[in-house]
Amino acid sequence: MNVEAPLSLKSLISRGHYRFCRRMAWTAAKLLTRVRHYNVPDLSALNGGLVIASNHQTYLDPILIGMSWPEPICYLARRSLLRVPGLSALIRSVGTHPISRGAVDLEGLRTVLRLLRRGETLLIFPEGTRTHDGTLGRFKPGVAALARRCQAPILPACVEGAFECWPRSRALPRLGRVAVAFGEPLSPEGQTAAQIMAGVRRQIEEMKAVLAERLHFE
Repeated sequence: MNVEAPLSLKSLISRGHYRFCRRMAWTAAKLLTRVRHYNVPDLSALNGGLVIASNHQTYLDPILIGMSWPEPICYLARRSLLRVPGLSALIRSVGTHPISRGAVDLEGLRTVLRLLRRGETLLIFPEGTRTHDGTLGRFKPGVAALARRCQAPILPACVEGAFECWPRSRALPRLGRVAVAFGEPLSPEGQTAAQIMAGVRRQIEEMKAVLAERLHFE
């Protein structure tokens, strides 16, 4: 019989802090975007690491995706964002890890591998940056390469409507309607990184079309 080891005081405090921040973010996001979630999987059944690969519309995306589950997930953010006083401490406290954008970042790659190997759920945006016009940008294969190395499944996710709430041209968000959906997990076994990312992109494109239609008619 497997008996789970009791959580340390530090882990209990960390989880409590995450859930408090999640509740605050959930409330704010609900009021701002009236977000609805579809096909949310049960992450409690996971036995290993998982990569959530999502399109990237706004700064709200990590909140909109992370609020789907009560348990913590890990995030990546560009290093410059984690140097902002106050903001850095807050986003680090909820599981955000630094990574360099547009450069080879060995330290960041080691962090990602360590998180996946210890069974964490990690949110990654394959486009690498927010969309400029609401459409999907080019997907970088690095996400799939890391998943293959750790044999971690990839769960496609799609955010739709958030770009209209907070496009890059606006300093602050505005009220809107957003939908978030999750696809079917993809195993990296027996596939190249390019094949994996093609499958991820295909699912996100399909979900994006469905969500856009739902937002239009609801």
